[in-house]
Amino acid sequence: MIYRERLHVPWWWVLIAALFVLSLAVAVYAYVDPLIATVFTVLAAVGVGLALVAYSATTVGVVDGAVVAGRNRVSLDWVAGADPLGGETARAALGRDANHRDFLLTRPYVPGLVRIRLSDPADPHPAWLVSTRRPEDFAAAVNAPRNAG
Repeated sequence: MIYRERLHVPWWWVLIAALFVLSLAVAVYAYVDPLIATVFTVLAAVGVGLALVAYSATTVGVVDGAVVAGRNRVSLDWVAGADPLGGETARAALGRDANHRDFLLTRPYVPGLVRIRLSDPADPHPAWLVSTRRPEDFAAAVNAPRNAG
């Protein structure tokens, strides 16, 4: 089973970024030559835009026999299972019930999580906590090879 999801930033982050660049432009135009202020504003807009695109490029899923979370991969051979977490359970997993050794790939604007338990004794992380908008689907994809065999 293949599962893939891109963790896009919400539309209102783009709005906040645009307002941030606009506020920089207003401040810079008040004190600097208009040509320099324009160059600064364009560079700031490009920089903020690239940061949003890079933050939105994060993908999570199950591909080619491995769990993928951003640039990180773990073979399904080393996965003991996955549990979908949502609502208060997800908040608790990142708060009062957190294990400081868990690997985290979380996004503040994504409410769901999947806890992926690892069986590799050499791995310093007993589990991965990965943000997802569809925790049940992601957990089912991780657990599918175990359920099939």
